[in-house]
Amino acid sequence: MLLKKELMNIKDSEYKIVDDSVLRNYIEAMLDNIGSTDSELRDDLIYSTFSHWILKDFVSPNLLKIILETILDKHLFYNIGESNSDSVFTRSFSMLLIPLILMADQKNKFLNSEDILIIKKRIICYIHSEKDLRGYVDEKGWAHALAHAADALNELAKYNLPMEDQLELLNVIKKAICTKETIYTNLEDERLITAVMTILKNNTFTSDVFKQWICSFILWEKTEVWHEEYIIISNVRNFLGRLYFQLDQEGNKMNEALIVKEQLNTMMKNYT
Repeated sequence: MLLKKELMNIKDSEYKIVDDSVLRNYIEAMLDNIGSTDSELRDDLIYSTFSHWILKDFVSPNLLKIILETILDKHLFYNIGESNSDSVFTRSFSMLLIPLILMADQKNKFLNSEDILIIKKRIICYIHSEKDLRGYVDEKGWAHALAHAADALNELAKYNLPMEDQLELLNVIKKAICTKETIYTNLEDERLITAVMTILKNNTFTSDVFKQWICSFILWEKTEVWHEEYIIISNVRNFLGRLYFQLDQEGNKMNEALIVKEQLNTMMKNYT
């Protein structure tokens, strides 16, 4: 494939592009192929090239806004609702560009508050809508849709969002963990915990609000289908256990750590 060969050459030349029109052409081609099932092209070349160009300010703010608009309006919800299909790669790797754009904005300030609100809404809607939660796909590489969404949440959480918006982020994280569809085994929960820790560093929430959020993790609709219950119990336990460990490492988060520990103890009593 010509694009793959050209991106290999760009990588070998340390991602240097001198002509803006050439840069635009490559970006258009990379967006068109962002969901390729060739993991080397998709992950090692397209994403890595985007990462280098965006974080090293090779891409202008205007062009970054065009990329963001394409992602949010076209790629992020491409065939949304499908599972076990190749469309997940388009959605997931488009999502992975959002943290890069947010990092560039934190440096160069080209997005306004309305832009951030739109990004927040689209990410939340995506997490609610994504049905393909596979991690690694044989012969095609990482799909990792939830992990990539977690990275976007983490960067979004670094903005000075109102408390109700930050609580929305926490609630969509809870929604993602409290699933009966799959047991997370590819560190998706750890990536979500990174976002939680970033949110908590804003010091917006009272202990009561945090405790209410933690207690909500066991309020799923119970059924008699044991294997489904086992999935959600495993996800919640793993998430809360790892969250407790992270909070316990933070000297100023001991109160939150105790709240999580109390909830873990309750789960141990009720679900063993």
